[in-house]
Amino acid sequence: MSLVATRLQNWRIENPELDRNMFRPCEYGALDFFVEQTDAPNSIISPNLRERAFASIGNTVQVPVLNYDGEVTVSNVRSCTIADDENTSALYEVVWKTYSVGFTMVPTLYMNNEISYEHDFNRKMEKICRALANALDTDAVAALEAAKTQVFKDLLQYQQSSNVVEVPKQMATEILGDINPIMRANCYPEMVHIIGNAGVDSLIRKLAEHGIYNDVNKRMEYDNKIIHYTNNVLNGSGKNGTFFAVADGNVGVLTRVDREALRRASANFHEWDVVRLPYIDLPVGSHYYTSVGDQSAIAGAASADMVCNVKEYFGFSVDVAYIVAYNSDPTTVANPIIKAEIDAPATNQPYGTAVYVTNAADFPSGQ
Repeated sequence: MSLVATRLQNWRIENPELDRNMFRPCEYGALDFFVEQTDAPNSIISPNLRERAFASIGNTVQVPVLNYDGEVTVSNVRSCTIADDENTSALYEVVWKTYSVGFTMVPTLYMNNEISYEHDFNRKMEKICRALANALDTDAVAALEAAKTQVFKDLLQYQQSSNVVEVPKQMATEILGDINPIMRANCYPEMVHIIGNAGVDSLIRKLAEHGIYNDVNKRMEYDNKIIHYTNNVLNGSGKNGTFFAVADGNVGVLTRVDREALRRASANFHEWDVVRLPYIDLPVGSHYYTSVGDQSAIAGAASADMVCNVKEYFGFSVDVAYIVAYNSDPTTVANPIIKAEIDAPATNQPYGTAVYVTNAADFPSGQ
């Protein structure tokens, strides 16, 4: 005799927090930076431009601008005749890129499943939001890369290669402080934002170890900057850290949604709206509808009997344009974005912190 046939099966207790790291978001510092700058008091994106661009689907968006004029003549004599000095206008065309994500739900699938509708819905939503945020962040980094300055009025003791400031490993602890005077030489004395990767985080933590009341106070290297982290800023070969330095108030982001979302339409069991998704502080268009059909193949044996069931569809889309302050002659006029790369030290060799001997005259040579 045996009770094996009636033995309790494995206990399965739903606990949605246990799998949360499977959908864990990263930091999207470049995207966050563009969004923050769009909403800043000194933003290059006016409320009028943002509002009209948001409703511009199907149209080309152009912004009237004035070009750089470097041919002004400064005379050393007075004259009764004042010469003309006309400006040249141009139209800056906003370039859009469309992003779209979505997922489906079959409500009856959860009637005999230990994963609940809410658990599955939340994880699917987190999954698509993470993917969308990562795509937007990657393109924000690309916008910074495309607009990095080609002009350096004063590189101090650094060299540049392909419009990138190259930082030797022995100068790694100096570059964050030196980026301000390099910016100032380019006529951008504003607050500086740093959009960097893990190598920059590592550098700042090492500088913090030499803070106030320590051997050498290195706080000024990073203390007057706003830091944004993203792993979408990639290191090149032989580099240990890469960042973009951007003068405050010089970038922004525009968005627009499809026409039905804009008017929040509802027809034939389809519903459109404008919503904000987790991780993405931007308005996007949503589209929801249901259908009835054969869902038996969606989950193997768990759905084998579902030959005529309801399916829900959740879609989200948005057009995005990353904007950098207009420059009609980037080979002559500096842009407000500097890219810098820090050389990597040898494997397992730490960065050294410079030692400053202030009383060297008290120690004759050889002692």
